[in-house]
Amino acid sequence: MNSNNNNHDASSNQFVWNEANALWYAEEYGDHISNDLTIKNIELNPNDIILDIGCGTGTAAALASKICHKGKIYGIDPIETMINIALKNIDKALNVEFILGSAERIPLNNKSVDKVIAINSIHHWKDYKKGLLEVNRVLKSDGLFFISNDIVNNEDCGHGTGPLKTNKNIMDKLTNAGFTGIRLQDYILESDGIHIIQSRKV
Repeated sequence: MNSNNNNHDASSNQFVWNEANALWYAEEYGDHISNDLTIKNIELNPNDIILDIGCGTGTAAALASKICHKGKIYGIDPIETMINIALKNIDKALNVEFILGSAERIPLNNKSVDKVIAINSIHHWKDYKKGLLEVNRVLKSDGLFFISNDIVNNEDCGHGTGPLKTNKNIMDKLTNAGFTGIRLQDYILESDGIHIIQSRKV
């Protein structure tokens, strides 16, 4: 996301979300290839219960529901406008539920999900340390956490500076938070690509 946007708070290096930004994001990136690339290249099973943090317009959740057709997909986003867009976009017959919520306060029970997905969202978490604790809390034992970011032309993840600037930074933070089996894999489709970091809850 372009950090030169007028709604970027330079003092905190955080993008300031509001209704206008949500509508802009939905128009520009709602169906971005990163959703499809992520869902097609992570380990999903028919019975999985999945959480998509920063679900945006719900594209990834809808794709995951087709694979996890015997399970359940939860999508959370801290922006009510984004949740409303996702609800309008989704087929109500699908096993998907969108909830207003954030990485720092996930509105799900302890050990209730098999896999957590964060597609181009971890850099927008207000407190990544609390977010990682919450991911650990809601994951079942041996559950998987997938972090997906667009491939850009340098070593960073395309989201500016900060403690999660590079994939190595993210992987170090996952190690510090107690995740194991951490690995990085790149996936390319034509001119677009993503990094996926996979980790496991002990």
